[in-house]
Parts: sequence; C-alpha cells; structure tokens
Amino acid sequence: MQRVTNEPAKASVSSSPEAFTLIELLVVAGMLAVLAVTLAPALAKSGGRSGRITCFNNKRQVEAACALYSAEWNDWLTPNAPVGAVSPTGQPVGWCPGQENWSASIYNTAPDYYRTNVLGPYVGNVDVYKCPNDKLLSDNGERIRSISMNGAMCGDLPANVRFNIQSFMSGFRVYSKTADLTVPRPANTWVFCDESMFTLNDGYLQVALSLPGYPDVPAAYDVGGNCFSFADAHVEYREWVWPGTTSAGLRNCPYRYGVTTSSSSWGSSGADTDWVWLRQHSSAQ
Repeated sequence: MQRVTNEPAKASVSSSPEAFTLIELLVVAGMLAVLAVTLAPALAKSGGRSGRITCFNNKRQVEAACALYSAEWNDWLTPNAPVGAVSPTGQPVGWCPGQENWSASIYNTAPDYYRTNVLGPYVGNVDVYKCPNDKLLSDNGERIRSISMNGAMCGDLPANVRFNIQSFMSGFRVYSKTADLTVPRPANTWVFCDESMFTLNDGYLQVALSLPGYPDVPAAYDVGGNCFSFADAHVEYREWVWPGTTSAGLRNCPYRYGVTTSSSSWGSSGADTDWVWLRQHSSAQ
C-alpha cells in the first residue's frame, strides 16, 4: 500500500544571491549624492563649532599670559605696536615679532620668535596664537599666528611710538596700564581677536574709530564670527550680522589663498552694526 505524507514539498534554493541591477545601483548613488550635498553645510558648521571651542581656550590662555605680564611689570599692559616701530635706540617694540603673509615669511612658521617675545615666558605652547578654523596654508606651511591685538592697547611704549599711534587714533583713548581701562570697562574692552588674512601682517589690529571702515579686518573664521578675549579675561563669541555687499562687511571679506587688500580700508557703512560694535568695544573718546 502506498504511503501518503502531508509534508509540503521543499522549495528549491538557488546557490547564488540575487545581484543589484544597474538601475538600482544608480538610484542608490543618486540618493547618496543628494545626502552629501544636503549634509555638507551642516557638517562644515559642526567642524567650525568644534574649532571655535579650541579658539575659545586659546584666547583664554593668551589673556592669562597678558595678566601675568601685567602683574610682573607694574600693571603695564602688554606692549603693542605696528611692525617696524622701534625705540630711540633702534630696538623693536611690541608683542609680535614680525609679519606673516601668503608667501614664505619666516614669521609664518618659526616658533622661536614667539617663544622669545614679551609673552614668551608666560605662554607654554605657541599653538594658542592660532585659530584652528584658519585652514588655508601659506607657501611654507601652516602659520603659527592668526590673532592680532587691539590697536588701542599700547602698554609701555617709547614716547615716539606712542605719539605715532595716537596720531591715527583720531582722538580716541590709548591704554597703557590696566588702571586706564575705565571707559570702556575691562569687561567691555577686547584685547585679542583673529585677523583675516586679507589684511594680516603684524600683530597690531588698527580699528577705524571715526568713520566706518576696516583698515585691518577682524576674521570670520568661526562660523561667520570671531572669538574675542577681553581685558577682564573672559572670552566672547561675536557673530557678524551685517549683510554688507561683495565689497563691504566682515561676512563678505574674501578668504582665499593669495588675496590681500591693496587699499587703505575694507568697505563698511553707517548701517554696519558690526563696525559699531567693534568701535564701542575698542576704545572711547
């Protein structure tokens, strides 16, 4: 007698997996491309914000070094002067040793100049002079410095250098000692910020105080803004908000290899709220 079973028949299984079709691969590639374009700005901002944290910490360390300098030198502020300023005996003055540029300036990359300047004994690591979001290289590599010092902060400068600085301060105050910081108060007077490579040369950032303009341009490396250290040792992030035009405003200042200014001032206007903020926090009449 024939045996009857209720077991279902087993389906045959192929030994090779089914492959993607060319159309499916193209669809996946297209989706990945769309995601890359969509997420790129967000990822860039995320990286910029990470660099901003390091920039904050760097500014705190530089400001702490300035405080130690003042404590050891009778309340004098860190000396600050344009490159080329010298004492009557021919000695260079100012905290910054020389000029950086897009080419192969020795001051771009030689740390010894920063280890032996007036802040050298108080700064342990020269990396604190650089914003990590300043990423474009000069011809001889990554520059040591991106920061510059408020031009109203002069410290103990020789009389001849101080006279020259006062001549382009347009009647605004020049500060020599911490006790001089009464208007604005220390919490409202910035000391260091990052300067754009559009104007970066020495460590002295000149501010236009009478009329709108930027003889030296504060950078916008930190997600469209800048980290400022203040005389009371706090650090503050300032996002530039004035839209400006293609030839004016801190948000629009070009940051490309080899691009620098050939004029006396980057553009601004009376509507430039960023210039108003900078003037109010730099000095006072």
